[in-house]
Amino acid sequence: MGVYLGIDVGTSSVKVGLMTENGGWTARSAAVAGASQGLLDGEMDPEVWWVATRAALAALGEVVALSTVSAIGVIGNTPTLVLVDHRGRPVYPALLWSDTRAHREAQELLAEHTQAQWDDLYGGHIPVSAAYPSAKLRWLQRHEPGVLARTAKILQPKDFINYRLTHVLAGDLWTSKGLVNLLSQPDRCPLSALDLDSALAPPCHRPIDIIGSVCPEASQLTGLAAEVPVMAGWSDTLGAVLSLGLEEDDGFILSGTSDSIGMMTRRTPDPTNTVLCAPVWDSGYHIVYGPTSSGLSTVHWANQVLELDLFHETATAVGGDPQDLPVFVPFILGQRSPIWNDQVRGAWLNVGIHTTRHQLGDAVWEGVVAAEHAVYEAVQATTGVDCPRIFVTGGGAQIKRMNEWRATIFDRPLFDAASDPVLGAALLAYWGMHTTDGPTTRPAIRKEVHPLPTVRLTSGRSAQYRAATHAVMAYGMAQDREGS
Repeated sequence: MGVYLGIDVGTSSVKVGLMTENGGWTARSAAVAGASQGLLDGEMDPEVWWVATRAALAALGEVVALSTVSAIGVIGNTPTLVLVDHRGRPVYPALLWSDTRAHREAQELLAEHTQAQWDDLYGGHIPVSAAYPSAKLRWLQRHEPGVLARTAKILQPKDFINYRLTHVLAGDLWTSKGLVNLLSQPDRCPLSALDLDSALAPPCHRPIDIIGSVCPEASQLTGLAAEVPVMAGWSDTLGAVLSLGLEEDDGFILSGTSDSIGMMTRRTPDPTNTVLCAPVWDSGYHIVYGPTSSGLSTVHWANQVLELDLFHETATAVGGDPQDLPVFVPFILGQRSPIWNDQVRGAWLNVGIHTTRHQLGDAVWEGVVAAEHAVYEAVQATTGVDCPRIFVTGGGAQIKRMNEWRATIFDRPLFDAASDPVLGAALLAYWGMHTTDGPTTRPAIRKEVHPLPTVRLTSGRSAQYRAATHAVMAYGMAQDREGS
């Protein structure tokens, strides 16, 4: 019987889990030192992920035998840049996905080439924004030119952990997006457009391809047996999607600090600049999705600003005429999909003399869910599929008021389903050893699904939210014109 280890290299914690083919599952985690400050600074020492990985494995090894592991899959946060030399040693702090200091550089790159031209280099739609590799690398060229001269490979955090396990520098196409052409077209390379050597990108494989095996040093440090195969791995978001056990054309909402909304489909998506499209290696499936910048972090902010406790509000119905209630656009951190604008900001609109702070707070719930639905509409337009059901998972799946707004705005069957990115990582290890199985074939991991409540709060607000979003974006464009 196979035993499969998953490792999820999160920004603030590393989680590890052991899966058996008969449905057994055991997981442990360890905190990443300095993560809170790192998120604020936008950078952190990559070595802290390896320290946390070893700590999490040690905790797991206290309850299960790590020596029985058959294969390993590693996923992680992205897009984060880990720059290493030829011996895999970091030459600079990792530039986190949360780092947006390269806004000026992103604007420069879009002045040099249109988004469509960059997408041609990328082999698919990848936003040219401060969060993504091209702008980050231009920032390094300008502010830290010596760093790139010392860099041999540009990795993701899970690639760095894979190197520590195997002493092999390798990656996968999807998490290396922005560094490589997703269609493997040799004459198109985004690094070349930055006057950088294309060899800085790691050799890229399918997520389920074996890149190497546990080396003697890693075996001694972790308790894993030497020569255990290690897969190339994938992103943490896609690992979470895999863990849901979706069937064809099922939709999902990963609801947490920020949200990701999408579906898994065999339909060939139309070209788009609103959402991302990740092929599920060569299975014929695609995960079409978009991440937001809003989510529970926006609600935490509103609690502070309004001095409310929205997570425990007991209101079950919207008071007053819905057309008189405030509308909230939740772009306080900018917004990723479907508009990909780091600089746009949020707002309450339709605020009157009788508006209460509780109504402002409830509008925040509505706005965050409306932003989720805007991504869903973009996914639907890209695939031509109207999902028969949507699985909601993460911390936001447990919040009654948020689910009431989802029932109102999405108006389709919604189900509560537990996801676990590290289970997705273990499944990659399983599929790597069972290459004829696809993403809908998996061991008998116990999975409980429950319908979400169907309480409808109001109706006729979609047009108001769209109008409010357009107004906020128009204001942002006017500000940009004045600033220039």
